[in-house]
Amino acid sequence: MNYTTSTATEQVVLSAQEKAQLAHRARRDLLRVLFSQVLAAVVVAVVFLLVSGVGSGVSALLGAACYLAPNAVFVLRLLLATFKPQGAGAGTFLVGNMLKILVAVGLLWLLADHEAGRLDWLAAVVGLIAALKGYWFGLLLTGGKLGK
Repeated sequence: MNYTTSTATEQVVLSAQEKAQLAHRARRDLLRVLFSQVLAAVVVAVVFLLVSGVGSGVSALLGAACYLAPNAVFVLRLLLATFKPQGAGAGTFLVGNMLKILVAVGLLWLLADHEAGRLDWLAAVVGLIAALKGYWFGLLLTGGKLGK
């Protein structure tokens, strides 16, 4: 078998207007994804509140907050990078994502340590999953056109 690879050596050159449009779209999409994650977490918390009571609703919010808080800081960092001419590099994204995950795990650990007796774990885990996968909620609401 003959496997050939194509190496693209052409550099894409964007005008200032095209760069501004891409930065604007990136900012809009970052905020939309974050909003859809928050919305999904709130919907799950309200469902748990109505079905199981205040404790479960708060537990769902606390579980979601363990991911939403570091994710909001990460989104803020990426938003600020869109105002720089060179934008955010891959290193910024990878290190920021790693830190976001470590902080989320640390917040979950603190939640387990401080609220172990009062926490509804099912609600907390479902709230966390809703926050993690909230962009799917956004895609569902927009008909698959979250970034359009």
